[in-house]
Amino acid sequence: MTRFFNSTEVVTEVATLTPNRLSAFVSAEVVTPLQSGQGPVYSTVDVARLELCCELADSFDLAPEALALVLALVDRLHRLDRDTAALATALAAEPPEIRTRVAARIIADTSGETS
Repeated sequence: MTRFFNSTEVVTEVATLTPNRLSAFVSAEVVTPLQSGQGPVYSTVDVARLELCCELADSFDLAPEALALVLALVDRLHRLDRDTAALATALAAEPPEIRTRVAARIIADTSGETS
């Protein structure tokens, strides 16, 4: 079950997060809280993302808009990693001749050769 935090709880939970910083991150769409009857709420994933945001912003002096770009790239890399793992699992279930043919094609495509 996912736990949700209101804005005050999130600021308390994330050591270097302030209400102004949270507002800037939301405005830059670094996180998108869910709307509840009591106002915006943040999931445990949002809290972890906000911790990462604060760490990156402090370490690299990133403005919220730049941070949004960096996190979009991190999200994309995460999706690619997940998709690559799924592809590897699917490929592992194929017969050896197909795996060999696909491996040869990957090698050819990454070395610039054409078939």
